[in-house]
Amino acid sequence: MSAFGALTPRRIRQLWYAPVLAMATALMMLRLFALARLLDVLDFAQLSAALLVSSTFVMLACLGLQALLQRDMPVMFVRGRERAARVLLTQSVLAAYACAIVGLVLAFTSPTDFGSPTVLVALGLVHGLSQQLFLVASVESRSRGEPLRYAFQSLIRSVLIVGAGLLTAAMSRSALAVVGAEAAMSLLLAHGLLWQTVAGTRPRVAGLLRVAWRRMPRLEWHAALVLLVVSLVGFALTYADRWLAALLLGAGEFGNYAFAGTVLAIGLSAQSLINASVYPLLARLYARDGTAACYALCRRLSLLALAGSLVLAPPAYFLLEAGLRRWYPAYDIAQGLLAPFLLVACFRVSDFWSSFMMITGFQNRLLRTSIVAGGIAAMLWGVVTQPWRPDGRTPGQLAMLAVALAVVGYAVAALASRRSALEASA
Repeated sequence: MSAFGALTPRRIRQLWYAPVLAMATALMMLRLFALARLLDVLDFAQLSAALLVSSTFVMLACLGLQALLQRDMPVMFVRGRERAARVLLTQSVLAAYACAIVGLVLAFTSPTDFGSPTVLVALGLVHGLSQQLFLVASVESRSRGEPLRYAFQSLIRSVLIVGAGLLTAAMSRSALAVVGAEAAMSLLLAHGLLWQTVAGTRPRVAGLLRVAWRRMPRLEWHAALVLLVVSLVGFALTYADRWLAALLLGAGEFGNYAFAGTVLAIGLSAQSLINASVYPLLARLYARDGTAACYALCRRLSLLALAGSLVLAPPAYFLLEAGLRRWYPAYDIAQGLLAPFLLVACFRVSDFWSSFMMITGFQNRLLRTSIVAGGIAAMLWGVVTQPWRPDGRTPGQLAMLAVALAVVGYAVAALASRRSALEASA
């Protein structure tokens, strides 16, 4: 039997998740292009800064509990531990709200000016909370091996967010209003999904909250915190250039940089699209057949995705460049950033190595690997671009940091995964 199992009618029906999830992803990406048309460059820069805050909040991953939930819930379902899975999900929700409260307090008491007012930063945190809760709520469908249900959940969310965001942008032309509208729609949907997961089960919602709170000290906090640090380092590898751009570039330059960064968002969304099915598949395969089978599938998927992405990158470049010249003349700086960002997207869309190491329990090695990769990439970038010079802080040079982090990170993670698989088989 293959790693994918027999193609039963149910499995064949689930394969429809790919076009449905691709549609949801495409809507979220097209929304950014539409918002860039509806808002001026400075407003789009503020919107991008708020979305950067949102992504940074999601990086906290419920203090590592989201990664723990994503890793353990498929195994819990395989072993019939339904109640334990719901308790862990509830604990993740409680941790997400705790992080949001702390973040909001910090936003209003210690504001940091990087081109966005405090209220927009606070709305970015709420936007991040809405994303975090949706990710937690949707782990259940993915963990049960039902990617089609997850795909429809994502499509509904995309329709609600895109509709609310674009309508608000057309009426108000305000970044503040757009972020608020998107956050409100996503929060409503996330809470609806969470209610569906726990409603009608035992213990009831109130009892589940009490059990989750009482068992908080008994969680695998060491593993969760290691996964949190892994998430933090992974976020740094992915978004370091974007934060530096927000802090160092002017509003107009950052608006251009963020708009060109939509290419990276497409790559990350495509990787999430694939990983929505791949991660629980790898987790179930590891639980059933062990590390060697899990690594073999991960290697095939990563290398095939990288090869396919590199083949598609050149035609994508010419299409995007023509589109920017015709419809987005105000974003002239962004045109020169397309090539490096497309290369980064190729490596990020094909990186499943971190999933393999987290699933198989090598999260400590993943952490060390990520830190080493980040250090090597930063050193190479510093030697080549010399960012300490007065002319060393241009959008193009910051884009080269993204390239160094993506390429070095992929290569080092691939080598570490191979070593982990060999050790497990010894």
